[in-house]
Amino acid sequence: MMRALWEGQTSRHGAQTATVPETLDAARASVHLAAALVQWFVSGAVARTP
Repeated sequence: MMRALWEGQTSRHGAQTATVPETLDAARASVHLAAALVQWFVSGAVARTP
């Protein structure tokens, strides 16, 4: 899930290569994905590995 967010929409993150088309549906999906990840980390359900 983190990789999907990190590698998505590189036009806004300074990548040198073109990205997949950025659509409203993709943006909505990214927001939901990010919200789920934040909740999991805040709740302790997921933790960073050293």
